[in-house]
Amino acid sequence: MKRFLISAALIGSSAVTAWADGHPFTELEIPTPSLVGTHARPLGMGGAHIAVAEDASAMTWNPAGLAGVRRIEFSSSLAFDNDEIETTWFGSGASRSLDDLQVGGISFLYPIPTYRGSLVFGVSIDRIQNYNLAYERTGRDPDLSFFGSLDDTIATPGEVSDRHDREGKLNLVSAAVGWDVSPRLSLGATLSVLYGSIFDEQTFTTTDTDGIDPDLASSEVYYLLDSDVRGASGLLGLTYKASPSFRFGGVLGLPRAIELERFEQFRVVDRFDDGSESLDLETSIPPNEKITYPWWFGFGVAFGAKGLLVAGDIRYTDWREMKDEVAGTEFFLRPYYKETASMSLGAEYLLPSIPLRVRAGYRYEPVPFNLTYVPLAGELVLSDGRDPAEVDVELDSERDFFSLGAGYLFGSVLTVDLAWETGGFDRAHLFEPDLYNEKRTSSRLIGTASYRF
Repeated sequence: MKRFLISAALIGSSAVTAWADGHPFTELEIPTPSLVGTHARPLGMGGAHIAVAEDASAMTWNPAGLAGVRRIEFSSSLAFDNDEIETTWFGSGASRSLDDLQVGGISFLYPIPTYRGSLVFGVSIDRIQNYNLAYERTGRDPDLSFFGSLDDTIATPGEVSDRHDREGKLNLVSAAVGWDVSPRLSLGATLSVLYGSIFDEQTFTTTDTDGIDPDLASSEVYYLLDSDVRGASGLLGLTYKASPSFRFGGVLGLPRAIELERFEQFRVVDRFDDGSESLDLETSIPPNEKITYPWWFGFGVAFGAKGLLVAGDIRYTDWREMKDEVAGTEFFLRPYYKETASMSLGAEYLLPSIPLRVRAGYRYEPVPFNLTYVPLAGELVLSDGRDPAEVDVELDSERDFFSLGAGYLFGSVLTVDLAWETGGFDRAHLFEPDLYNEKRTSSRLIGTASYRF
């Protein structure tokens, strides 16, 4: 019975959504859109770009900034991501890292000749989200092992291994326009089509390392989820030039609606001491999953003088308005999301002797998800402290990222920008940090080349 319940819990938690991160603290969480972007200049300034963007990045940050483009522009980005997860589980350590090199985006801007003001159109293809994951933990957990008793005084639990591999991406095909309403006010709009895929594998193995079972040597539970993603989104923006030095920007993000067409496979393999094995295999095509992310809005301000540009952004989202439906059934974890305010700060300085700009930035992204799945206790707990008696994990929800960047202008036609960002967070068992703890770090390097005709 215990083996059946553990298998059902494992697969049930993974099958709730195709977006599951797969490690103990986010099994049921739907990842929220990232602020990283696909262009080097915004990344180097920590994402503080709502009031700054006046190039191809404006299509994803603030389309009103397109009105500042005066020449035909073609740009392309290349991105390198590194993610590492270190875990300690019942005294056993494991670590996995994942590298990914990808084309971040390709953009084309065309300003229309006008008698007064500006009218600029743009098209782009961007990889706005990377869902790749490599996670592993190993240990002797009595609540998850198929062998032994829940009473540790009766039998020592077998060794448990949980491994999760995922490859996935979300691409954005956009068309945008920005125009001047007056010498100080500009407006803009972006409409986008989303498409992508997710291939998700999770293997849960428990081994009879102490010879407790007379016949069974190990049992492996394997779950596969293959999804195709499609959807649509939009962005509205404005910029206001209060003076030659001060500039303000505002954006309104339209709800992002996506649909996932899924294929699932569930496999249980029992391996016996005599070398034989048994296999149970199930495949299914479940109903499509529909996720609608909420409206969001952002505000930015920028100040520039004597070669120095300083900018700051804030974005507000009420994640409680997010909807997830499968065959008409609404997402049952919706009450556990919350409203968040993300913040970005950045600076850029133009060196006086050469056409080189150096940048630095900081961004803060609070975790919008309050519900945390803890296999250590086999239960769902609230990470915001609403029921302290059941909280078994301490979450560092203040995700901090720091960035550096630079841009060089070659002959007034070619600009090359580079940016690097790093950050992460730690999580641990609330009462016994040595029982389970996790450290996750990530870094991204982006290079963007822009040519103006």
